[in-house]
Amino acid sequence: MKNFGKNLKIQPKKRVLNEKDTFIDLIDIFDNCNNRTEELEGNFMFAISSYDEPFYIMIENLFLLHYGEWKTDIILWWVYDRFDEEGKISPIKLNDHDENSQEDVIVETPEQLWNFLKRIEKLKK
Repeated sequence: MKNFGKNLKIQPKKRVLNEKDTFIDLIDIFDNCNNRTEELEGNFMFAISSYDEPFYIMIENLFLLHYGEWKTDIILWWVYDRFDEEGKISPIKLNDHDENSQEDVIVETPEQLWNFLKRIEKLKK
C-alpha cells in the first residue's frame, strides 16, 4: 500500500457551479452514459447494462432525494424515453389547469429541461 495514490492527481475545481450549471452537467453526463450503454449493447452486443445498472439506480435515487418524485419522473423520461421509434424527440404535454390550456413542449437539451422544470415549478405555486 506504499504506492497507493502515487499517480493520483487531484485538481481543484476552477469555478463553483450554481445549481443550474450543476444540473446541466449532471444530466449531460448521465445522458452520455446511458447512450454509451445503449450503443455498446445495440451495436457491439457488449452486455454492460448489468454492470451499469447499480450506478443508474444510485443516480436516479439521488435525483429523487434532491428534486422529488415529479421532477425525477420528468428527468428520467428525458434521459431514457424522449426519443420515439423513429428517433425524433417526443413532446411533453404541459397542462395549465389555471388557464385551461394544453401545450406540446419539445425539450432537446439539458438546459431546456432545466427551464421546463422551473416553468412547471412556477405553475404549481
